[in-house]
Amino acid sequence: MHPEARAAFFLAADRLPDPLPAWEYHVHSRWSDGSADLATVVRVAVAMGLRRVVFTEHTEPGLTPGAGWFGTYAAEVRALAAAQAGVVDLRVGLEVPAMDYDGGLDLTAEMIEGTDFILGAVHALPERGCLGGRGNPRDAIDREFRALMGLLDNPLVDALAHPGGVCQRYVAPFPMELFEAVVEKAAVRGVAIELNPAYQEPMQPYFDLCRRHGALISPGSNAHRPEEMGLALQVLEQVRVMCPEWGGHPKHI
Repeated sequence: MHPEARAAFFLAADRLPDPLPAWEYHVHSRWSDGSADLATVVRVAVAMGLRRVVFTEHTEPGLTPGAGWFGTYAAEVRALAAAQAGVVDLRVGLEVPAMDYDGGLDLTAEMIEGTDFILGAVHALPERGCLGGRGNPRDAIDREFRALMGLLDNPLVDALAHPGGVCQRYVAPFPMELFEAVVEKAAVRGVAIELNPAYQEPMQPYFDLCRRHGALISPGSNAHRPEEMGLALQVLEQVRVMCPEWGGHPKHI
């Protein structure tokens, strides 16, 4: 995605629209580790009233069908998009892991050429090949932070998936001051921050930091089952209506 297109594609944390658009930007199907085929996901999305869905299949070899899968996946999404034109906007996306601390991504040239959206993610700690650092939480936190900051230096990355989520879920709480540093750099780079209720709970303090720095927000539920779509949007709407400037009262959600 061209950097100039991101402002219209994502939500601005400091000026959220009312109502929020019915967008879902983090969905998996059977092309990686989701439970349903693309057509089923689309049917559910239409029934939910979603207006834009970005499929974000993994690129790690262990999570995909094998060599040559991307072209068939992209063609299937585009065929469904043509059939659903005017009903729901469907996009070809990828959730791509950091390979190092310098913004390296697990991508092929075909993927770069054929995708609409790249969701950069830290799934494993570089140099470890796994969720290493459990015996040394500070080391794990530092490595995830460095990998996230590296992703922000890669112009191919449109958004960051669940920043701090690896440590948050598997190692130790990811410090809010480091999350804020990621948000601040992302705002400068024009890269969106995914607010994902599966990892960022309560969402309010994470949203507040995004709003403070004027960051872009990517509403992503990390849906692996069709019925999980839209959860990020629901929680974000609850956060939005509780903000004082929109007539609400501060509350952690």
